Amino acid sequence: MSNNIREIYTKAIVAKGKKLSKCTYTFTLTDCPNDILGCWITNHHYEAAIKNRVPKIVGTYDVHVWYSCHDEMDSVVERHQVTYIDDMQVTKKESRDFETTDQVKARCREKPKCLSASHSDYNVTIEVEKEMQIEISGETCIKVEVKNEDEVWDEFEDIEINPDFIKS
Repeated sequence: MSNNIREIYTKAIVAKGKKLSKCTYTFTLTDCPNDILGCWITNHHYEAAIKNRVPKIVGTYDVHVWYSCHDEMDSVVERHQVTYIDDMQVTKKESRDFETTDQVKARCREKPKCLSASHSDYNVTIEVEKEMQIEISGETCIKVEVKNEDEVWDEFEDIEINPDFIKS
């Protein structure tokens, strides 16, 4: 490299990571279930932030448990809200601490889904799996080598264009 090096400051991705997580939750149901008929997850909302220099994703989703009862022929659906905080492990492109001016962006790679549901008396235990991704953009420096070459901008030839170059 020559001694003619310039530094360009720009925003770029300085760290990224993803996390596949499996969590188990236990909810108390209103009625004692006979069978768990289904479990699904809706209304997944999340945002990314850096707290105490650690990237985190904070989110919520609703868990809907569909079950039948011993005494009834009908089934019941109950909704329970789950709040989670995932500490994210990231790979840094450069060794620096995260700053408050850094932009953090989260993406859901795999929506939360129920892997299993079981019950005991009034309690139902579900296992949920999801995969999240995070990207952190910050100010960084790019070094480029500048070459001093003569550039001639005015030496373009005048080109005549034939307007009849397309013939029917």
